[in-house]
Order: sequence, then structure tokens, then C-alpha cells
Amino acid sequence: MIVELLVSLVAQPLLWCLILAGYLVSRRRIQQERQTFHIAIDSRLNEFKAFFIYGLPLGIVLSVGTILLSLKLSAAWWLGYQIIGILAVIMTVSVVWPTAAVLFTTLIMVALLPNSWRLAVPRFTDQVATNRLIAVSLFLLLAISALASAGLRQRLAIRNLSPRITESNRGRRTGYFKAQQLALVPLAFLVPGTKLTSGLFAWSTVHVAGNQYHLVIVPLLIGFLLTVRQQLPAVQIKQQNHWQLVTGLIYLISAVIVYFQARLFIPLLLIAVVVAVIGWLGARRVQGLVHYTEPFTGVMVLGIQPETPAAKMDLVAGDIILECNNQAVHDEDSFYAARMTDPTYCHLRVKTQSGDIKITESAIFEDSPHNLGVMTFPEQV
Repeated sequence: MIVELLVSLVAQPLLWCLILAGYLVSRRRIQQERQTFHIAIDSRLNEFKAFFIYGLPLGIVLSVGTILLSLKLSAAWWLGYQIIGILAVIMTVSVVWPTAAVLFTTLIMVALLPNSWRLAVPRFTDQVATNRLIAVSLFLLLAISALASAGLRQRLAIRNLSPRITESNRGRRTGYFKAQQLALVPLAFLVPGTKLTSGLFAWSTVHVAGNQYHLVIVPLLIGFLLTVRQQLPAVQIKQQNHWQLVTGLIYLISAVIVYFQARLFIPLLLIAVVVAVIGWLGARRVQGLVHYTEPFTGVMVLGIQPETPAAKMDLVAGDIILECNNQAVHDEDSFYAARMTDPTYCHLRVKTQSGDIKITESAIFEDSPHNLGVMTFPEQV
């Protein structure tokens, strides 16, 4: 049965679209950094590795629960999710809204099924009990997508931040930051057997209580796209996670309510749409007076390369380096010249975003004395 499940997963076009999207997240970030700074802050495919590391174990654990609870989805919904999911993957270049694919697929299915808005639960199948479990499964998918995406953002957003440079209205260069992460959560569900499913899922047929079902894996997309402007990254991450945790809990509570009161499915689905839109708009609001504009005195830290001396010096994006090795720093050239006065050690006087002054220092690697690992505004040609 495990082999059959894997076959059902790898045969889905949506899976390969998700994998390609996960890879392109890393490639776009590396390409953008090289274009801006002539070198990638981290040339490793970290986002692509995380695409599998964080989603697959979660999917295995949750699939045990979905199977034990005999949660179900309809074949029509599964097919619709393949199409909507691919469209959602294409949109991840500019926006990542994890619950959108599940929500839009559900709305379309409800709209297309006869008399769906007049029934307590849409007729996904001819069995009332099965329809109730399908309704519960749909809200659970929404909850998992929202809550898992919030956890992913909390875990990886700071680590994945990549600096960008643009020009302000006053013609001065200013920095902002982006972080993107996608992950695949494969979830196993039972699909009631029909003539359509007999051809699609013939290899994964099981019998439960005398009824024919097919064990099918749904490749659920989770992830986030974070853009930080005029705000501390940790503050914005907390704000977005707050909204997503609230929406996720509402979806989870809705799943429990629908299990006991199936007739509330349609009203709760409409509430889910409103909550999703409000949560998405709320998470996009940016309030703050933090600026990442190129300073007149000193050089601003925009990024830190991992496994370099700078990674050990308690530097964060937005810090302004005022002195290096007791020499004043005015621009990138003077910063480099000051570093070269002592190729084995670096002593920095730094101004933080709050205006405080801190002193930090570190030894320099002997094999690369010129590489401190600090990314600043590059010199303009």
C-alpha cells in the first residue's frame, strides 16, 4: 500500500509544480543577491532543502491522524484542487496565500454542485455521513495550511531574509528585505469510490465497512512571502503570525462545529472567506518608522553571510558601522581600508536602529582576511 500511495503522489502534476516552485525560490534569491551585491549572501539552496525538511515529517504525522479518523475528500474536489493549486503555485512569484487554493477549490465545488447553497451540506457524494466528513476535512485542510505556514514563518523568516535595494522618492538608496519559503505537506485521505475514481486511483483501492474507497495523497502547499519595509523584521513577523494563527484557530474550531452540526457548513464557509480576506489584509499592513536608508556617515549593514566573522559579531540588518579598527568609516572604500589595517582582527563601533552604540569584535579567518561577511550598500559606479 505504501508503494501505491507513493505512485499516487508522484503521478500528480501539482506535486512537480510545487517542487519546481520550491527550487525557484532559492534560485531567484541567489540570482537577485548576485545582481545587487555581485555575490550571494548564501549560495546554498536553503529554501529548497527546507521545502522537504519541514513539510514531509509533518505530512506523515498528520496523515496517520487523517487515516485513523477516516477523513474523506471527494474525487471532484481533488481534481479541482490540482488545477487551482497549479494556479496558486504560479502566483507564488508575487504572492503566497497558502489557504487560497483549498478555499477557492471548495467555493468552486460548492457553486457547481446542484442546490449546494440550499442544502445543509453540499452533496459531494450520495452518502450523508461521508459528506459530513468531507466538510470536516476541508476545514481541517484550511487550519493545517494556516497554522503550519505560521510555524514555518516563525522558524525560517529571519534566517531567510534577503536584502534588496531601491531608490526613495528623494533619490536616496534605501534597503528593504524579502523572505520566501514554500513547503510540501503530503496528506492522506480516503476518496469514495466511483466510476471516475476507479480509473484515476485503481492502484490504491481499500474497503472500509463494506464500502470502496481510494487512499489518495493531497500535496498541500504551505509557506509565506515576507517583505519588510520601515519595520523591524521580528515585529512584522509577529504581526503576520498573529493574524494567521487567529484564522487557523477559527478554521479548526469550524471543523469541530461542522462535525457535530453539519448544517452550519455553508455559513461557516462564508465566515472562512471573510476571515481569510481580513487576515490577509491585516497581515499586509505595515506600521513603523524604521528606515533602512543609506546613511551619510558610516555604512549600513544589510546582510550577514553565514559562517563568516561577521556572523559572530552580533550585527543585524540596519546597524550602522561608524568605526572599524579605531578608524572612522564614511563609505565602503574607507570601511575596506580600515579592515586592512589589521588583517587578523576586526573591532567595530556600531550604531543600532534604536540609536544605541555597541562595540563588537572578532578574529578574521587567515585564509580570507578581506572577507568579513558584511553586506552593505555597494559603491555606485
